[in-house]
Amino acid sequence: MLQRLVIASNNTAKSKEIIDILTVLGVVAVNYRELIAQVSFPAETTDNMRENALVKATFLHKKLPNEYILADDSALFIPAIPDHFGVTTMREFIAQGLHEDAEINDYVLGLIPAEADRTAWISSYLELITPQGTRFMTEGRTGTRVAKAPRGSALGLDNIMETEIGLTTAEIAMPARINYLARGRAIMKMLVTLRTANEWQGQLPIEK
Repeated sequence: MLQRLVIASNNTAKSKEIIDILTVLGVVAVNYRELIAQVSFPAETTDNMRENALVKATFLHKKLPNEYILADDSALFIPAIPDHFGVTTMREFIAQGLHEDAEINDYVLGLIPAEADRTAWISSYLELITPQGTRFMTEGRTGTRVAKAPRGSALGLDNIMETEIGLTTAEIAMPARINYLARGRAIMKMLVTLRTANEWQGQLPIEK
């Protein structure tokens, strides 16, 4: 039975967001580096987000076989500029030398032509492996379009990703924001799946 989740990621910001979401939902989570020394995960594909999450989860499951392992792969999609982002979103930011949230947002906004369709979304795939080796996968998506300027108090792409209610995810206060985050939606689906499979006995405090 699930007591805690171990996050398979070397990305501190990603791990913090996942841990924060799970904390609100009543689930204990830690980054794997609290349990073992940092590892180098296998190289990711450039075209399959689910495979990327599965490879990370499988790799860490072999090192921590008695834990519930959770891995994520998330990406930004903007159809108006198809040569950018997608599965290689983070790699593009790194290749451009972008590290600060404001730099990343300015870069994204600067790529979109003034009259272009601003349709966009963030997709997150989660892969979970139980101590028994059972695998579960869920996907969450958020966003309808890229805002013309950053709005809100949160960090990262949340400031420029407009939701279906017209606000950016950064303009929606926690804990309600969880309902509009791609990872939040994927995590809630995962917990429902685990509850159905009798792997988790909790109840979601937030239901959209």
